[in-house]
Amino acid sequence: MSGEPSGIERRLVRAALALAPAAWNPAWRCGDAVRAELGAAARIMVDPRQVLGKVGQRTVAGLKRRFLVPRLAAREMRAIADLPTYRDVEDFAAHGEDYRATRLYRWLKQAAEQGAPIDARGTLCDTEQRMLEYYFTYLDLFRSLQQRGYAYRGKDEICFGITAEGGIVHMRRGTHRLACAHFLALPFVTGYVTHVDPAWMESARRRNGDGPLQALAVSLRPLQAKGEAKATQ
Repeated sequence: MSGEPSGIERRLVRAALALAPAAWNPAWRCGDAVRAELGAAARIMVDPRQVLGKVGQRTVAGLKRRFLVPRLAAREMRAIADLPTYRDVEDFAAHGEDYRATRLYRWLKQAAEQGAPIDARGTLCDTEQRMLEYYFTYLDLFRSLQQRGYAYRGKDEICFGITAEGGIVHMRRGTHRLACAHFLALPFVTGYVTHVDPAWMESARRRNGDGPLQALAVSLRPLQAKGEAKATQ
């Protein structure tokens, strides 16, 4: 999840949503506070092949502070199997240690030779050594998932969104993990729900009553990571 809102901000958002839970309430724009209030209740476990796609980076950049995203399913999106990251995973599976045979290595090398090195997730691949560091970091990730399955509990959890119809989309973070799990047909990945379509929020309220945050937490229970979800405070 994103930032760490103050206790005062969380209390104000909680009170504002209790008084006026509808989607028009500006409190829903305080996404960090809403996410903090949901806490572990928003940590879910899903089949990676059921994720509808990844929302475009430019779109997500404008949504970070929000929690509600109207028409989420209609936003710019690419299927997981169509992502460049998925092509990288195919390279790992097909070539392993033979990095020179991969599309990924050739792309990084060509870019560096043309004077426009790729900034690959914080690693500027302008030398052979940095290219190999990047390649083998994610090859190791692929092999770990292949051999041990999915188990992650760091600070870079995958961020998911829920569409109006209850579908799951990938918002940000953990793209390599998700692509590897999809390719390997692993039974699940975990992550946090950081955005939802207002229509899904309203249906959660109609089904569950109570306050909107508690209604969301109840609606997320079927997806919650086993043994780790806690009730909303």
